[in-house]
Amino acid sequence: MLPALLGSCRKEPAPDPGPGLVEEPAVDSVLTQIRLQADGFEVRRLEVFIYGSEGVRSLENHASLDSLCREIQLPALPGDKLVVAIANSPHKLNLKALARYDAMEQLTFSFADDNPQAPVLGGSCTTHGQEGTVVLQSPLCRVVLASVSNTMDGYELLEEPRIRLRDLPAGTEILRDKDFRPTELLDAGSWAPLPCDVGFFTQEPGVTLWCYPNDTPADVLGVPRPTLEFACEIRGRTCSFDIPLPPLPRGSRVEVDLTVGGPDEHSYIFRQ
Repeated sequence: MLPALLGSCRKEPAPDPGPGLVEEPAVDSVLTQIRLQADGFEVRRLEVFIYGSEGVRSLENHASLDSLCREIQLPALPGDKLVVAIANSPHKLNLKALARYDAMEQLTFSFADDNPQAPVLGGSCTTHGQEGTVVLQSPLCRVVLASVSNTMDGYELLEEPRIRLRDLPAGTEILRDKDFRPTELLDAGSWAPLPCDVGFFTQEPGVTLWCYPNDTPADVLGVPRPTLEFACEIRGRTCSFDIPLPPLPRGSRVEVDLTVGGPDEHSYIFRQ
């Protein structure tokens, strides 16, 4: 593997070469300039991979950084390259296992290990003229309970309201950008309480839940999409209301307006 040239960014554990010192690439290599964008996400760890774009598409170079670097230069063999960047991985990545781009395309992360505060990010690009831009994106989808209305005639309270997601995708391929068809699901996430009971006035709790993408069309059988479950107590009875969610592409956001008309009656609309 060719040595890395990081310019103003530091590769661990190699020391900073100091101002004005630039290591010359190998004679049979050229510098590939990579721009990195994270769209406001926090980056705590960053891994950059350069693969050949033809043949077996083997790994030609790799750099490890402790923060986001807006621009990085890495030597690689001449020709267009496939560049991959992975940020905030909860586990150390195995370079031997990722020695070919085909393996990188299948790199999967677990929802249980992800963190919305510093989510796992991934992105890729094909270089042209020895340069390219990688936009790092999170696969996490956001489900927001935007409002809850209580239309029961007797003005009974919806007490101890809470929400959770069911049928959550257990993992996802970090570089996939469409056709998310999870093969393994988590039964249910944790309950998230609403800030107060719901009475005559509509509440706008804005409680947010997270999940990995599932963009299975509604007419495809056998791959259930996530369901938002709203539960509460009505006159001492525990009531539960299911809201099957629409297809969730990578990084999408859906807001839900819920109306409860009785212990066995509810309706909802989506805003995307």
